[in-house]
Amino acid sequence: MIGSRASGLLADADFRRWFGSRSISEAGTAASLVALPLLTYQLSDSATMTAAVVGVQAVPYLLFGLFAGAAADRWRRRAMMIGADLGCAVLLSTLLLADLLGVLTSWHVLAVAFGLGCGFCWFDAAAWGSLPRLVGRAKLAEANSLLWSTEIVLSIAMPAVAGLLAALTDPTLVLGLDAASYLVSAALLFRLRAGLDPTIERSDRTRRLGAEIAEGLRYLWRQPMIRALSLAGFGFSLSAGGVFGLLVVHADEVLAVTSTDWRVGLLYAAAAVGSLLAALLLPRFGRSAGQGAVSIIGYGIFVAALVGLAVAPVFAAALLLWTGWEFGRTTANINGITVRQQLTPDELQGRVNTTGRMIAWGGTPFGAIIGGAIAETAGVPVAYLVLTVPAVLGFGVLLASPVRRLRSAVA
Repeated sequence: MIGSRASGLLADADFRRWFGSRSISEAGTAASLVALPLLTYQLSDSATMTAAVVGVQAVPYLLFGLFAGAAADRWRRRAMMIGADLGCAVLLSTLLLADLLGVLTSWHVLAVAFGLGCGFCWFDAAAWGSLPRLVGRAKLAEANSLLWSTEIVLSIAMPAVAGLLAALTDPTLVLGLDAASYLVSAALLFRLRAGLDPTIERSDRTRRLGAEIAEGLRYLWRQPMIRALSLAGFGFSLSAGGVFGLLVVHADEVLAVTSTDWRVGLLYAAAAVGSLLAALLLPRFGRSAGQGAVSIIGYGIFVAALVGLAVAPVFAAALLLWTGWEFGRTTANINGITVRQQLTPDELQGRVNTTGRMIAWGGTPFGAIIGGAIAETAGVPVAYLVLTVPAVLGFGVLLASPVRRLRSAVA
């Protein structure tokens, strides 16, 4: 069933270019997801700094998300995505140059991570706003599932390969490959010919940016489903930012897998397997259980797996728990994005999606700081247990909201 729907989507040349761009970029990003924390941990030997390099990538969404969303609803979305790709390639190249000159520091890595977050913020605003224009609302669930599942198939191997390559050579080599992936992504986007921009009346183009941002905020807050999913997402991102930021430290201090051990990549790969399973099962799961139930179940699995990671100091168990944790996180994440896209008018897609993601991901940098600080003083298991608290609170928001009764966001 999924295969036949995928074939229909891929019959369109522009969607194939979009699909290729996102997939190639995802492969490079999955490698950097391993390389950046490894490089930071090797340079600083600090749990706080290592967690921060993950969390800081979410900060730009807090700073620029509203503006990026409004810009995506009035500027050329394809140009925004290409510019973001090129900027990220340049930023990663500075790490290679600094390493060659022998002047690379953990603070430089942190600054580049922030810059990559900026590129992602602006790219993301244009990308999610333009996807409904490419495939139509009725095919959004299948399109999101195809994009995530295919990219995750690529990313399953990349963390293990990146961990091995970083152990045998240097993490900066992996980051160089990611820089190249951004360039390929930009080249594919350049060939897009479909109209990705909403139809805007001439009078609307003269409106102030602040008025457009306020319009997106009002729609998000007045739409009970989107509001609840965004607020619950804040608690989960607070938890996830700290948990994922400490993966390398958890491997070293709890599982006796050092930062130069290629098995670190297996932990990232296990998480990618969980994402793949979630992406493949989501369309059928949503149709049978309802989109509201999908979010609640996904978040419940997330919390249970996190508690398991805190109390199970065995590598084999950690592999299974990381799979379950990422399965729950990805299930809730994709489902929430799909619901938000389906409930939002075309002319508000950029603003509402970036605002929703800004709120939902806004806890990531704070979680990274909190998790890193607790891990420095009390250890990673205690940090993980503390980080379950915001996740449980977010779970409570969902249970108390109309989301639990949602069957389908498509009329």
